[in-house]
Formats: sequence, structure tokens, C-alpha cells
Amino acid sequence: MKRALCRLLSAVSLLPLPAAASAAETAVDATTIFRFEQRDISGASKQDLMPATQFLGLDVEKLADGNLSLHFSGWGRADLADKSYNNDRVDGSFTYGYLQYRFKEANANVRLGRLFVHEGIVNEQVDGISARTDLPLGFGLSAFGGATVHTKHLYGEKSDGKGDSIIGGRGSYRYRGLLELGASVVYEDNAPRLVNYATTTHRLVGGDIWLSPVRMVEIMGHSSYNTETRTLAEHSYLINLTPVRSLVATAEFNEQRDRSYLSAWAMFSGAALNPSDKSRSLGGSVSYDVAKNAGLSADYKHYTREVGNADRYGVTGRLSFLNNAVRTGLGYHYLRAGSGFAIGTNPSASYHELHAFALYDSAGIFAALDGIDYIFKDKVYNEKSAWEGTASLGYHITPALALSGDVSYGRNPQFTEETKGLVRLTYTTTFDRKGGKK
Repeated sequence: MKRALCRLLSAVSLLPLPAAASAAETAVDATTIFRFEQRDISGASKQDLMPATQFLGLDVEKLADGNLSLHFSGWGRADLADKSYNNDRVDGSFTYGYLQYRFKEANANVRLGRLFVHEGIVNEQVDGISARTDLPLGFGLSAFGGATVHTKHLYGEKSDGKGDSIIGGRGSYRYRGLLELGASVVYEDNAPRLVNYATTTHRLVGGDIWLSPVRMVEIMGHSSYNTETRTLAEHSYLINLTPVRSLVATAEFNEQRDRSYLSAWAMFSGAALNPSDKSRSLGGSVSYDVAKNAGLSADYKHYTREVGNADRYGVTGRLSFLNNAVRTGLGYHYLRAGSGFAIGTNPSASYHELHAFALYDSAGIFAALDGIDYIFKDKVYNEKSAWEGTASLGYHITPALALSGDVSYGRNPQFTEETKGLVRLTYTTTFDRKGGKK
């Protein structure tokens, strides 16, 4: 039943295209990537990887009476040498594909097909339908429902651990441009029983807030509660301060109760986690434009896990030249992390991080150099550091078509040597209703 619904929705979403496309505006975004990589792992034979990947995005606006639109995104990959990922030489994904109708009143719209829903605490991919509208007195309402989008079966199982259907929605209240409050719910069909994994059904309720009492202050966040584990799942809050145009300060707080937050993700055996385990992060950043072409930023974040605490802090400097055609940056960060985060029996997972980059972009040529180096406080698999350098060069054949390539080389504790390269062909354009380019 579910597969039939998926095929029906996908077919319906594509039906109007041939008849109406000639009167519409069509935007195409296509990228073809040929990647070349040679892996040399200690104790194993070298691997030559050459996956070819095609990404395709399509947006058709102003269909029918002008308020209907079609949106599609997907990718496919074929391995031309050794297998690059899992046991499939050919793979792909239909990311989304839906019809959307925007009503002229109440900021209302309806979507039908495979789509993402991001409303309050809701972050779902669904084969089904969603709708939203503004209501009088500042209230709003949105709802969605349909079949769950399944991924690959878990190892040794005949399912990915998800239920077959899902519904949900959000009610909201907005007061002028100062405040918005929301209440959301997600209700998934009963999760299947698994042989090798523990899982629970994905069901959440929660609330969210957006507050901007004055222009320079913006507060946003949400909290969710897992009705299956009957405990809080997540708090996530962010404050942005912009006292002057050149200065931006940000502070954030995040906390997840691991079992409630991960319980529906069978791949991570979330339901088997200790109910009292939680993860927390608290931090902030400051960014200041010293001059029109120069900026400095500093950031700090403190992590708390059941295995210990960690701190990451550092600074980044940016410069630009030639009317922003050349941009450069240099950064330093240090991660202080104890043995609970370390690989194997290492006494710590602390390291220094050095990062430098330079970009050049013109009407014809674009290029980039990027280098990153991790210097470990304690050796990892007898290696003091891990580093990688990448060089990129591209050419705009036409304003819509570009050909580019990347080459990178590095050394790290996992791979003795790693050499990678790719060739990328990108096509991005928009056609108007007469068939000409915009």
C-alpha cells in the first residue's frame, strides 16, 4: 500500500509538466561530478575509486493559473572502479518532488508529493500532503500527513525501523513583528519489531519561540518532549545581538536527552541508551568587521557528555582584495577533550587545528587553495598529525555552464596517504515563459 502511494504521488507530481511548462518559468540546476581517489590503508591493498555522481534540481514556476509550481531534486551515483560506498555499485535518491499551490489570501499553500516539513519541532520527510494558512488575530495553522520515507534496511533486518505512516502539525500565534509562539506534534505509526536493534515509535510534542523586542536582539529556540519515553527530548535556543552593523554576537544553548532524542533512530540503538544520559553544549561567537575588506571572529563552545567535558575555542581572520574577487582567511582552534572522547587507549583527544584558504572568482576563471592541519596532543595510531591540502580550478564556459576540478592530497592516522580528485560540470539557468534565458 505504501509503495503504491509513493508511486502514485510521484506520478501525479510529474503529470502537469509537459502541458504547462511552455507557459512557465523553469530553473534547472545540474551538477555532474567524476571523483578520483586512491586509498592506501595500512595492512590493506590500495583502492582506486572513480564514482560518477549526477545531481539534478528543477523548479517550474507559474504553472496553470500562475500559482502552481513544481519542484524536484535527486541524485544518482555509479562506481566506475572499486566500490566507493557500501556494496552497491549503483545508487541514488529521490530527495523531493512535489507540486505546490500558493493561494492569494492568508499566505496559504498546499504541497503534494515527496516533501520536507520544517515547522517548529517538526523536521520530517514525507510522501504525502502538507498545508498551511494564516488565521485571523495573528494565529496560524499547518498540518501534514502521509507515508514515511524509508531508507535502506538495517543490517540483518527487513526494515529500517520506521513506522509506515506519519502525521503532525503546528499551531502558532504571531504578535506584529515582535513575537511568534508555536506548538507542534509528530505522530508516527507503530515502529516494527526488529531482531538486532532496539527501537521505539517516533512521537514528539513541543513548543517554539521567536522573539525580537528590539531590532538588535533576536531570540529563537524550541523544546520537545518524547511521549514514548515520557521525558524531555531536546532544548535548543539561540540569541543574536547586533548592537552595530559591523558587530554580531551570538550565544547558544543545546541539550539532548540521548534516549528520548535518539530513540526512534534504530541505527544508533537509541532505545537501548541509558534514560539518564544527556548531551549539552553552551557557547558563543563574536564577529567584527574591522574594515570593509577585513574581519575578525572568535568562538567558544563547552561540551558536556556522559564520557566527560570538552572545550573548543579559537579565532579566524578574513581579508578580501580587488573588489572581493580575492578572499583569504587564516584560523586557529584548540579542542581540549579528555580520554572519554579519545580513540583507543589515548589519554586525551585534544588537538590544535590550523586552517588557511584563498579564493579567486572572476567572470571567466575561479580558483581556490585550502589547507588544514590537525596536530594531536597525544599520537593517534602512532601519528602526530593529520593534514590535507586541496587545489581547485574552474572556468565559466558560459554564464550558465562551468567546468571545474579539485585535487587534494593528505596523510592521516587512518590512511597512510590519501589522494583525491574530481571533475565537476555545473549547469544553472532559468528560462522564461517564451523559452528564452533570463
